Amino acid sequence: MYEAIVDAYTELNQKVITFNKVWPSLVVDGHVWTLPVLNEPRTPDVIEVEHLSGAEAVDLAVRAFATFRLDAGQAPGTVSRLPGYFRLRESVLNQVLDINACKHRVQEALEAERLEQGLAPMMRPTVLRRALGHDINTYQLLRTIHAFDGSPRRISFNWAGHTGGTERVTVARIREDLAEKAKRRADSQQIPLEKAREFIELRSISHLAENTVLVYHKTVSPHPRCTLWFKPRGERWDAMIKGNLPVFVVASDNALTVTPLKDFNRQARRARRNDEKIRQEALAGRNLYMPGKSQPQSREEKTPAVLSTYRLGGINYVLDT
Repeated sequence: MYEAIVDAYTELNQKVITFNKVWPSLVVDGHVWTLPVLNEPRTPDVIEVEHLSGAEAVDLAVRAFATFRLDAGQAPGTVSRLPGYFRLRESVLNQVLDINACKHRVQEALEAERLEQGLAPMMRPTVLRRALGHDINTYQLLRTIHAFDGSPRRISFNWAGHTGGTERVTVARIREDLAEKAKRRADSQQIPLEKAREFIELRSISHLAENTVLVYHKTVSPHPRCTLWFKPRGERWDAMIKGNLPVFVVASDNALTVTPLKDFNRQARRARRNDEKIRQEALAGRNLYMPGKSQPQSREEKTPAVLSTYRLGGINYVLDT
């Protein structure tokens, strides 16, 4: 039943093993910042980071790239992260693209299996655990490795996630999700389906067309962020990526300015913005809103500063968890 997922996962593992035998010999220098493993599914108010470099950093990165399962003591639903960077004697962009393509094939096999079983999108992690084991971590498996075929002049690490993120979802997908949840609630609580909260919510959006797109506002957990500048001057950054794993760049004789990652302290964070837009709620209590009116904008293609994995081909290695 799960052969396609297992085969794609096996191929991915082999690609990562091969890659981990090659890139350490290319390292000119590198630095990582370790974060504690979370033993409960919430972000603590204070996260202390530890800076490592040299062989220690390389060893941790080799392990991080290949860690697709929960660590000892790691709470389900949490993610292990190792922000950092390595400057290499030559580019590894092609190898990293190959690995990310394998991750995409795992995602495609997972989606095909979900649809074959007639399951809601929220069941993707469950399908993956059935295929690969109870300790598989969906996000760690599918997250992108980043590589840039160029030498940045500046790299900055900081904490992101103070503000929420958005996702556009169709009413058809929302109905599918609510119907699945309503059935599960009715079965578990031994109540008529019509009494389930999700069924009542389904009726509240009956006036919306299946292809109507709503905006889902989600709370983003604090996470490290890596920003890179490649152009010789200017304050506008060229790439901003999640600091889940070390990023690869090409070494050069030019000076590199690095802003290291600092400890996270929730109390020291700035206050939330007071200019948030007023939105029309589409489904009470679900953070789903009608899309706001936007002015059409002319979009011009921007030539990237360097070839990289950044925003490549519109592929997003993200699942609903």
